[in-house]
Amino acid sequence: MTDAPAAGFARRWIVRVTIAEAAGFAVAAGVGASLAVTAAPTAIAYPAAVLAGAVEGLALGTGQYSAMRGGRPGRAAWLGATAGAAAVAWALGMLPSTIGVDLESPTTWVLLAFGAVLLLASIPVAQWLVLRAAGRRDAGAWVPVTMGAWALAILWTAAPSPFIDERSPFALVIVLYVIAGVLMAVTVAALTAPLARRLFAGSPSRSGR
Repeated sequence: MTDAPAAGFARRWIVRVTIAEAAGFAVAAGVGASLAVTAAPTAIAYPAAVLAGAVEGLALGTGQYSAMRGGRPGRAAWLGATAGAAAVAWALGMLPSTIGVDLESPTTWVLLAFGAVLLLASIPVAQWLVLRAAGRRDAGAWVPVTMGAWALAILWTAAPSPFIDERSPFALVIVLYVIAGVLMAVTVAALTAPLARRLFAGSPSRSGR
């Protein structure tokens, strides 16, 4: 007999994670676009973007945590790890354009590939460590599954590029990146839902606090 809470978990996860991540990305994208339009100096733009990334991570972690029913780790640990890891991901993602790189050097491409792996692993590994600390020895698949989901989802952030340039209206830039953020969010949510259901769809526990 199908457990009713488990049966509806995928829908709950997809809806809540999509809304949370899309909202968080909208904040980060808005900050990034504003910094670009105002030509803010690197000393301001870089930390501001990293902080905006932490806000995105906090939103994502909140959406995920609110969708969990059983087997939840501590709330503060989950949200803190997700926000911190998202900040690291944004720091890594912005580093090449901030410091400038020589794209003709093979070494540069090796470093970029390594950085891309670190970026994709930041949130999944941080969350997995929280799950391990909470005694969840069954969460080994969280890292590869979530990394794969982000690897596909993050491609949506490049979708607006062909339609905008430095002359594009600010409102158009924001709208296109919000749309890209929604598509990215629903991709991550949908691809992680089956594993999340296995890990977190049990009866509500009192582990989170």
